[in-house]
Amino acid sequence: MMKAWTIAKQELKIIMRSKWIVSFALLFTSLACITVYFGSTNDQSGFSGFNRMTASLLNLSLFLIPLLTLLTGSMFLAGEREDGRFMLLLSAPISPFSIIFGKYIGILLALLSVISLGYGTIGIIVAALFRQASTHLFLFFAFSLLLMLMFLSVSLVIGMMSTTRFQALGLSLLSWALSVLFYEFIVIAITSFVHKTMVLPIISTSVFLNPVELVRVWTIISLKSGTIFGPSLYDFTIWAEGVYGQIMFIAATIIWMIVPLFIAYLLMKKGV
Repeated sequence: MMKAWTIAKQELKIIMRSKWIVSFALLFTSLACITVYFGSTNDQSGFSGFNRMTASLLNLSLFLIPLLTLLTGSMFLAGEREDGRFMLLLSAPISPFSIIFGKYIGILLALLSVISLGYGTIGIIVAALFRQASTHLFLFFAFSLLLMLMFLSVSLVIGMMSTTRFQALGLSLLSWALSVLFYEFIVIAITSFVHKTMVLPIISTSVFLNPVELVRVWTIISLKSGTIFGPSLYDFTIWAEGVYGQIMFIAATIIWMIVPLFIAYLLMKKGV
């Protein structure tokens, strides 16, 4: 574990020097502040429930955080493979697990600083506008962190599969587009070809097959705003709010974190 922590500190130091991570931190913070400020002028309820402002902030996080995580994790790892530093690291007396886990923790800490800056600034704005702290803001931060944890595992797989930064960029953008932009259209297309009795099971299952949808639905359920799904998904909403539903959400999140990370470890062990 000491070797993994040494790699994590080195990774964190390299990433924090990058202009890319600083630029994205400023971009995320600026857009989040603009969303909260202008949303508050039209909706004085603040973060009390799932309103226009919370919906906008949620969509912003679901849009930007996967993109940031995929690009940062995959391109930094692919860059080391392209420059030859990765092979030098593999030749050292360090286990593949320590390397992959150390890189995971190092990149995570760097990305965590981005969303901490963004949500910290938002918290100050919310306190100034509504004269009170918002517990829902901590909920948003926690779910953004979960989203980052899942996509970071995926990004390491992409980094291990890529031999150049350009290849990592292409695969990351493709993965981001499929999960953020096109996933819902794909699900709708599938349901249009099946019997109507299969539509609701497919929609319910699709929630757990994409980290973006998993976090989106889990956040809405946690805000006790499941009614926005409509009467057709009433049974799913009741199940999701219950104990078994929450266990399923937690299990799916853990699987999305562990399985891709394990795949990246196997690829590293094989020396891909």
